[in-house]
Amino acid sequence: FPRIVLRSGTKNWRDLPDAEEARRYPPYFRRTFHWQSDGYLSRGSAERYDVGVEFLFGGTADVMRRQVIPPITRFLAAREASATPARLLDVACGTGRTLTQIHVAHPALRLSGLDLSPYYVQHARTMLDGIADASFVAENAEAMPFKDDWFDVVTCVYLFHELPRSVRRNVLREMLRVLRPGGLCVIEDSAQRVDSPEMMFFLERFPQDFHEPFYADYLGDDLAEAAREVGFEDARGEPIFVAKV
Repeated sequence: FPRIVLRSGTKNWRDLPDAEEARRYPPYFRRTFHWQSDGYLSRGSAERYDVGVEFLFGGTADVMRRQVIPPITRFLAAREASATPARLLDVACGTGRTLTQIHVAHPALRLSGLDLSPYYVQHARTMLDGIADASFVAENAEAMPFKDDWFDVVTCVYLFHELPRSVRRNVLREMLRVLRPGGLCVIEDSAQRVDSPEMMFFLERFPQDFHEPFYADYLGDDLAEAAREVGFEDARGEPIFVAKV
């Protein structure tokens, strides 16, 4: 905690554990988001992350993550009977927390997780160690190592506000590419100006207190419109408190 306070006070967003290794990653990723120690580039960061996010969300982080499950439930209920279990990919899976919750709700799903941080992928593997049908890969969501039309469901929780505008669209295009025709994409992230104009005072405060360099632009970049822009059909957004699905 003292390191976080010091980093916040000095605005030292470059305080990463290994500058040489950090150069392997795109510039937008090489920073200490939320002023968290080591950014996303250490095992210690992965081990502390869920506790830190629960603190940041006032104990509601798991509740917010679970908002992606109802659309999945409705989609699977309407899906035609198949001998093959549905495949689900969680983009920016982090520590595997969201996938764990999805598995509890839908244990028959074949789960995959992708994250740019190998440390977080390693942690996610540990979290889901008892689930036989779960696999993980440490890769960039702008160039996913999956075949076209491979997944029935693609999810993503709280990634897009940490991406530059052009990268958001690159990731959306890749999500569309790996999703089968008629599949479901569920994104959860911070509310935006189009959803909650009455909350803009509070939302605009967030990047002032935490290191979130792309958040101000994100607030005005409607995710549903961006999804339609890259080719998604029937893209809709629903506000949920300070978030949206």
